[in-house]
Amino acid sequence: MGLEQPSLDFIDVRLDTDVPLFIDPTALNLLDTEWGVRCRSIVHDYFSLVLESITNGEHDKAKALLKQLGEPNETHLGLSKKRSRGHGMGEILADKMWEALSESSAVRTGIITDLEDTALLIDGIASDVISDIVTNLIREPLLEYTIEMANQYGIPLQTRMTRKLWDIRAKKWVVKEMPQAITIIDNREERLLLVPKAIVRKSISYDAGVYYNQYLVEKLQEEEMDRGFVRIIKSTGEHKPPTKISIKEQHLDADGKINQKKQNRSLTPDRLEVLERFKQETADNPKPVLDHQQIADEADTPPPDWDKLLNDLIDIPSGRNDATQFEKAVQALFTALFYPWLSHPMPQTKLNDGRKRVDITYYNVATDDFFGWVKSHYTAPYIFIECKNYTTDIGNAELDQLSGRFGTSKGQVGISVSRQINDRDKIDASCRDTAQEGRGYIIALDDDDLVALVDAVKNKPVGERLNLLRERFNRLVL
Repeated sequence: MGLEQPSLDFIDVRLDTDVPLFIDPTALNLLDTEWGVRCRSIVHDYFSLVLESITNGEHDKAKALLKQLGEPNETHLGLSKKRSRGHGMGEILADKMWEALSESSAVRTGIITDLEDTALLIDGIASDVISDIVTNLIREPLLEYTIEMANQYGIPLQTRMTRKLWDIRAKKWVVKEMPQAITIIDNREERLLLVPKAIVRKSISYDAGVYYNQYLVEKLQEEEMDRGFVRIIKSTGEHKPPTKISIKEQHLDADGKINQKKQNRSLTPDRLEVLERFKQETADNPKPVLDHQQIADEADTPPPDWDKLLNDLIDIPSGRNDATQFEKAVQALFTALFYPWLSHPMPQTKLNDGRKRVDITYYNVATDDFFGWVKSHYTAPYIFIECKNYTTDIGNAELDQLSGRFGTSKGQVGISVSRQINDRDKIDASCRDTAQEGRGYIIALDDDDLVALVDAVKNKPVGERLNLLRERFNRLVL
């Protein structure tokens, strides 16, 4: 496709093996888009049905639901060293999960509500298995995302019957005929699912060791102190709780080792508030999105070549003949430059039943920095981009065109990208008029501004890389 990983919204996987990255269900909570909400609903619906079946004593139904989870290899994410083989549940692991859930008082009391809770309590359940289970459950949204990306980038598709899809309405597994990306590996046809990089991590957010060491053991330390068992610091006379090592020594297995998940299972039922606190604090402080370098390291892909991305755009001649090429170059640069704040670029987005179009539309998934601030103070679920490869300055007509794409539900923030702005004061005044008249907020950028943004991402601290956008927005409202 002539693009590198930083300019793609999805993980650029290898087809002959797995990339050691995983879909983190907690990351879906950060994706406040329609797609993210749908994925969360599917996972919650399925696992709630499993828990409900166990609570109601319908154990055969629960087992059947768990055993339907196959071994996905379509994403090429996971731990396989050679050909992707997936992990999935399998019958033995499904029985083990059912047994652990059915015997857990945390299930009976309603504390365990989410799929990732099982990673804390059940042997054999970790990042790879949770990721594979989520892949099974959100296979249909992933298929739809893959189709969209394939249509955008010219990836060939073939219509086939899908693997099993969870139907949230029918509460059962179904199959459908859908277009799919088919690859040939070792003379074998294999399916390919593209995964947004916003939802992958090096490990899932729920870690059994963190829960045991930083939550349960510390709770045991508090309990020991409450019973009067303390350490007295000789030099100061200060009273402190027993050490974590001494606490752990009270819970050794016969072989002299600590089985963390076994301890999590035995210690949690009488300390359900600890699990609640862990879940709340994990939700408040989830693992952050992987940055460009982390993805490059794990996926064996190049980090951003900022100079190339910029030069590929700057070198495009001005004029209508190269308008499409300019638009694609802007998308390649912005997708890398504004990651992870803006995601899921949609070129030539149709609005108002197709009567209007926007050159590029991004979901604004930011929780911090400039785009996060804009999202929290203004209507900005999407950021609209208009690209004008003109040989002269843009005028009011072009600004009015962009503001005409805004709406109270769609969003009221956009960026106009053109080749040159010779009369900056005039453009800034027009953008300020648009804002003060309540018609939306337009940040006008030209080639020189893009040079400055790239220089900032190369040389400025993370929190200062979008200062240019802050300054331009302030001119609109102050």
